[in-house]
Amino acid sequence: MGDSIKKLIARLKAVYAELTERWGWLAHLLAMLERYNQRRGNLYASSIAFIGILSLVPILMVAFAIAGFVLASRPDLVQTIIDSVVEHIPGDLGDTLSDVIRSAIDSRATVGVIGLVSAALTGIGWMSLFRTALTEIWGGRAKRNAILSKVFDLLIFVGLGAVFLLIVALSVVANGPIAQWLIDNLTFLPGSLRGGLLSWGSRAVSLLAIWALLCYVYSRLPLHRVPVRAVAAPAAVVALVFVLLFTLGTSYLQSMFASPAAAAFGPVLGVMVFAYLASRIVLYGAAWAASNPANEAYQMVDEVEPPVEVEEPVLLSPVYENSPTARPRQLLAAIGLGAAVAGLVELFRRN
Repeated sequence: MGDSIKKLIARLKAVYAELTERWGWLAHLLAMLERYNQRRGNLYASSIAFIGILSLVPILMVAFAIAGFVLASRPDLVQTIIDSVVEHIPGDLGDTLSDVIRSAIDSRATVGVIGLVSAALTGIGWMSLFRTALTEIWGGRAKRNAILSKVFDLLIFVGLGAVFLLIVALSVVANGPIAQWLIDNLTFLPGSLRGGLLSWGSRAVSLLAIWALLCYVYSRLPLHRVPVRAVAAPAAVVALVFVLLFTLGTSYLQSMFASPAAAAFGPVLGVMVFAYLASRIVLYGAAWAASNPANEAYQMVDEVEPPVEVEEPVLLSPVYENSPTARPRQLLAAIGLGAAVAGLVELFRRN
């Protein structure tokens, strides 16, 4: 029984080695999973998602402050909003919400300042963690200046946010009235073809924009430069996954508003799940690029805990010398010692 189990295990190992040797993509996939786990990918993904969700709170505060400044210059619009609230929520609750709206508009400057400071602090922490995660995927961590690193992380965080807003704007344009107007003017195409062109064209624009953003993230956010050509293919695959994830997320959010309970908790749970999945997908893409044998030259050595060179142990053993011939001094010492012992024995006998 034991021999048969050993033979089965040996056979399975042989089949595994044959498959990984025959299919390069399978060996690459296993190397990616191994690197992701060794470099604490799940820990980084959960931390990035958690801090990212916390960063949304001050960003929403800034958005509310901007909306407050806009509404402060339009008192007629504020009154319209308050009348709508009172109409749909009559009673004391409607009056309370009206007072909340007025107080929020009055304290827009304070809310904006607190939101900006909080967004800067949380953004620095999130960007530092994200860059550390991408760097460790490539082999290790880097030593950074305590002050300059925060300045650079803040600038990159603001730039990344601007690029993200640009991508959202492109998606809105591709799915909005401008794209519809362009499609409607293509009168030489059949109606069904124009509808398909609008749908697939908007997806193509979103895909290209996300791919460009991921190329920047994979090549410039690690603390050592990686060429774009080394990450272009993984960025394209991750961009395609993100487009599918956005499509599923849109369907999920639409279904969440079917009931009041789902409308209250569904979007929050959806944002949490999306943040975690997005973090894991991005780190999986980085692990795929880093585990590619063609990118071996771009690996990084850990500067925080550099690898320790283990020296070969030194074995100490006693050395024995055998003299083939006895030396005169040794013979005289032995004769003297024997005579002394014999004298002592004879002295004890007499006494």
